[in-house]
Amino acid sequence: MSQKRRFSQSIRFKLLLVALALLAIPWAGYRYLQETERFLRQTQETMLLGTAQAVAAILHNSSAMSRSSRLPSGGSAEPLQYVNQLEQPIQPDGYSEEWQPYLGNLQRYPEPDKWLFEGILGEYGDYLYLLLRVQDHQVRYRPPGNTRLDQGDYVELRLTARTGEPVRYRIAPTGPGYVTVRRMPNDSEAPLPIGREDRIRGGWQTSESGYTLELKIPQYLVGEQIAITVADLHDGSGSSTYHRVNSTGPGQPPPLGRIVRPDPEIGRLIGGLEHENARIWVINNQRLVLAKRGRLQPPESITDDSDSLRISPLQPLLRLVLDQPSTNFQDDLSRSARLTGPEIDAALAGQPQSRRRSTPDQRAVILSAAWPIQSSSGVTGAVLVEQTTNQILTLQNRALEQISGITLVLFLFIGLAILGFASLLTSRIHRLSRRVDKAVTADGRILGTLEPDRSADEIGDLSRSFSGVLNRLAEYNRYLEAMASRLAHEFRTPLTIVSSSLENLQGNNVPEDQQRYIRRAQEGVERLGLILHRMREATRLEQQLLQTELVAFDLGGLLDMALEGYRGAFPEVAFELERCPEPIVIQGAPDLISQALDKLISNAVDFHQTGTPIRLILERVDQQQVLLSVCNSGPALPPGMEQELFSSMVSIRKKSSDEPHLGLGLYLVRLISEFHGGHAEAVTLETPAGVAFRLFFPVAQPSR
Repeated sequence: MSQKRRFSQSIRFKLLLVALALLAIPWAGYRYLQETERFLRQTQETMLLGTAQAVAAILHNSSAMSRSSRLPSGGSAEPLQYVNQLEQPIQPDGYSEEWQPYLGNLQRYPEPDKWLFEGILGEYGDYLYLLLRVQDHQVRYRPPGNTRLDQGDYVELRLTARTGEPVRYRIAPTGPGYVTVRRMPNDSEAPLPIGREDRIRGGWQTSESGYTLELKIPQYLVGEQIAITVADLHDGSGSSTYHRVNSTGPGQPPPLGRIVRPDPEIGRLIGGLEHENARIWVINNQRLVLAKRGRLQPPESITDDSDSLRISPLQPLLRLVLDQPSTNFQDDLSRSARLTGPEIDAALAGQPQSRRRSTPDQRAVILSAAWPIQSSSGVTGAVLVEQTTNQILTLQNRALEQISGITLVLFLFIGLAILGFASLLTSRIHRLSRRVDKAVTADGRILGTLEPDRSADEIGDLSRSFSGVLNRLAEYNRYLEAMASRLAHEFRTPLTIVSSSLENLQGNNVPEDQQRYIRRAQEGVERLGLILHRMREATRLEQQLLQTELVAFDLGGLLDMALEGYRGAFPEVAFELERCPEPIVIQGAPDLISQALDKLISNAVDFHQTGTPIRLILERVDQQQVLLSVCNSGPALPPGMEQELFSSMVSIRKKSSDEPHLGLGLYLVRLISEFHGGHAEAVTLETPAGVAFRLFFPVAQPSR
């Protein structure tokens, strides 16, 4: 009989495991894409370094670079004052909100970690703008009406005019608000002004940490040099002292710093080397930006490219596991006036270098490559080329999406094909198993032939092999089943001859000592005759079953009548009957049922324990089946013999007896029960110890 198996033990599951090998395809594709990404990154790095080298070659010995990076004859670095390029004009009211995009470029003086003020220069159109944020715990304003400009905190500008003439301006307000800029004498440090400069406008406002000053200066008033001085007035012990800090370094008067601004000539030179979504910087040897071209982020009008419109069912899943390219990231260097970084340090030291960095919001990765700009006097600056890795990510994700989609379709198609093929195989195997189960009973008897499968595959070969085996077993079983009738027929004549010969010998004058041997021979002949009689009885029963008609009768009434006969036949044995009071009607042959019952009672009498009753129990199993049990106390059945007992020529009797036992009685019981549509079984009882033989019969259905 076939057993129920778990899905993990089936052919379907094993073939699905084989189908899982298809997962190696996306894994191999992913590994290939990783190698491709590494190659593309190296290619991008090489391309950026090549672009930086080309720009550096164009600017080699450039006069513009020399002007922005030249050293004075003394050899010390000339102080530089960088001017940022503003995107809109600034209202000089003393508030720094309009400078917000450029506050990252504020320079602190005298030192970044210990400073008195921070400032930034910017230009838009025809005006130069200045923002100063000063730390001062106590802001001291000049007394109103006092013409001396050394009676409070002040800010002083020293610059050269377009003609090269030095000019000095001082702002010493009497309170917050719009300020008046006054021109100071150049030939002395006297605190008295020589006039007003109304063309320069400004605003002074106090803050939590000090004050803020904004100035708007016409470009025609400014030459190439400028210096800023912040003076903080300190009062103590009846005397006043100033603490002065210059933007160009210590000294009184302070040295002038050269104004450095992005150079249009350098911008024109590098304009033709721009790349899409790439940015080129040119800086001098003090890291100040001289030119910038390109952008890392595309314009807002074209940020949503065609890829974002592509709809794929895999996109939500891929977005969870893949880094998505983003054009909306934080570009922290977009308005920088001074660039820093290890690649910048290496380039200014004469060594090209590249670097990969993440944006502050971690939404993009930027690859930068720096190349030194050489001149006859040494390194005058560096070229920095930047580009995001978004294009590589886009290509990688698009390829992975295609591979995943194709793999998913292939996996589903091949998986369904394998599952369908496995279902076909298992269904054919199940059909073959069911046909074999129907052809062979649980006790090994062949009920019929197995029609062979006509297919030419292995399952067809297996079906034909099973069919051949069952046919040969059926022929062998028929031979064994017919052997009893053949033996009875073949032995009958020799036994008759032997019996008549012994009778003739006994009639002659045979000595008494030989008479004993003749009697023993006659007893053996009689036993052989009894054996042949029982073998003929089994054969007649098999033939009788083919001709017997079934009738409906009450099985309980049959047991009542049979029990009286058994009590008379076996007076030394007690019999007990347990049955339900209502009639139990079955469809069968009463004579055959009585014959089977006789065999079971005879067997129970032989094996029962003396002094214990033999019980007959008739009960309903359910609405479709009844159970007749013959129980006796005595020795248990040998293990594994429960079904073998009902086979032909099987006996477990151990004691010798005058009456032969061929093991045909229970075989006949099985034939009779199966003829009635039921079956027979033997079980060992534990309390009390003994054996029960059970006959199951179907209940007769009422006629409609």
